[in-house]
Amino acid sequence: MMTDSRMPGLLKRLLGGSADPTPSTVQAAASIPTGEPEADASPLGSRLGHQPVLYEMLARQILDSHLRNRHQLHDRAPADLASASPDEARLLVRAMAAAAHANGKLDRIELGRIRGKLRSSPLDEEDRRALENSLQEPQCLEELVRRVDSPRLAARFYAVSLAVIDKNTSTNRSYLRYLAQRLDLPADLVVRLNRQMGLRL
Repeated sequence: MMTDSRMPGLLKRLLGGSADPTPSTVQAAASIPTGEPEADASPLGSRLGHQPVLYEMLARQILDSHLRNRHQLHDRAPADLASASPDEARLLVRAMAAAAHANGKLDRIELGRIRGKLRSSPLDEEDRRALENSLQEPQCLEELVRRVDSPRLAARFYAVSLAVIDKNTSTNRSYLRYLAQRLDLPADLVVRLNRQMGLRL
């Protein structure tokens, strides 16, 4: 049996002259392959395996923030023509005329609503007269929709249509559903605009 007195000498010879392992000796021993997977001591490396989860969480946060703030990107009064450009106002007046003709006729109440919007528009008197004279003719909805070039204008197109027609008839409700689809409006925005105008589809 090896005595305790001989242990330090043996350790000294095995370890190259020192019974106490030096830092270099510990480092060399740590580098000996053991067959076990090495642990990554780097803080970054420890997070790499969680990247897909982190990306998904970040994407959800961005989407939630976008949905919460979506309505702030649109006009607070989308059916008001006072803040529209002249080109937008012309398009939106024609959008109202198209909606009013959806059930086959433009009645007196709808005509009065369109005239009221027209008076609040930035158009000059000549433009207003020309548009008013064209109101009795049905408008081509597909042609008008093709001129919508932004989500903001799409929301306004729907809002003015909603504001001018009788929302209690099934024909007009069907028209509004079709219009929302053609304008590719988000469902939550349609619900908000409907509620703002007192309609629940």
